[in-house]
Amino acid sequence: GIVFQDFKLLRHKTVFENVAFIPKILGVPYWQRRTRTYEVLKQVGIADKMRELPPSLSGGEQQRVAIARALINNPVLVLADEPTGNLDPELSYEIMSVFEQVNREQGTTVLIATHDRDLIESMGKRVVVLDRGRRIE
Repeated sequence: GIVFQDFKLLRHKTVFENVAFIPKILGVPYWQRRTRTYEVLKQVGIADKMRELPPSLSGGEQQRVAIARALINNPVLVLADEPTGNLDPELSYEIMSVFEQVNREQGTTVLIATHDRDLIESMGKRVVVLDRGRRIE
């Protein structure tokens, strides 16, 4: 699954439709799509927003939709590119706790690219520092 810094949500589709989009393209039956989409929206804490359009959501809520979309197919790996780059510090910690929960409860590996060293080090996880594509720490 992939999570982008700028969310990449479909502005004219509801939260539910944004998350269920890939399974729909893959031909997953409607009832399975509906059930799984609701589960993953609940997991990231925005099931109550499933009928909303992305422009009506806060930045943190939009990022949660993006995370739900990345998790919809139960990936073994989630790549997150600056997932907190557009968020204030408090929301950043909330989003990081969602990733930590996904890792802890599902065993999903979460690889996060970020410039916020304090945030990432506060998580107490393995940190790899790159400079121009080379590992320096």
